[in-house]
Amino acid sequence: MFRLPPERNDQYAYEVTVERLSAAIKMGLYRAGEQLPSERELSEIMGVSRTTLREAIRVLVVQGFLTVKRGRTGGTFVADVLTVPSVRELKQRLLQTGATLSDILDHRLIVEPGVAALAAQRVNREQIDSMQQLVKQMVHVADQFGEHRHLDTEFHLSIARATQSDRLISIVAGIHAELSDLLAIIPHSAAACLASATQHQQILDAIAEGESEMARFWMTEHIGRTSSLLKGLLD
Repeated sequence: MFRLPPERNDQYAYEVTVERLSAAIKMGLYRAGEQLPSERELSEIMGVSRTTLREAIRVLVVQGFLTVKRGRTGGTFVADVLTVPSVRELKQRLLQTGATLSDILDHRLIVEPGVAALAAQRVNREQIDSMQQLVKQMVHVADQFGEHRHLDTEFHLSIARATQSDRLISIVAGIHAELSDLLAIIPHSAAACLASATQHQQILDAIAEGESEMARFWMTEHIGRTSSLLKGLLD
């Protein structure tokens, strides 16, 4: 989750809180049925006031992302079922925002290979082991697309964390937040998920060996395959 700059006004903070909290849910950082942290904790994580957070939660309840339960075991929970937008809805959203699919994919293509290359220079053993566990889990859940997508996102964020750069972590998280709905429409199968896990292993092997240019190469290859699928569906 990303802390908002303190100089932003409350209106801006509210809008961005809605955007980032919904993105975190869609990326699987908060899972279906999971209880969110307390208001105090979440407001600190988001860097906003509790009043701003409550308003953002209210909107996300109306939109079906969250539910609120009362009583001793109450709290704010991620909805059990999240609706995936259709291809038509996604095309309309792109038109409304003025963004193009090419803009989004080009941004990712420029950023993430460089992040992988830097991660190869700065990663530590604990991070390598953690990413290896993520890849192994991807193989085990190849027939569970929702779980696989969550692990996929966490893998890419883990690479960003290995750069030791808060700015790059925030940028990569923003990219995957923007891609979350788009990636959900890609036709999936166990074979496709296993192929993706193989690509992740290639990236990780290069990072673990400190091979920056190979890490850059394999990340570029991985992003290129995903981009081709999205362009085929949305262009």
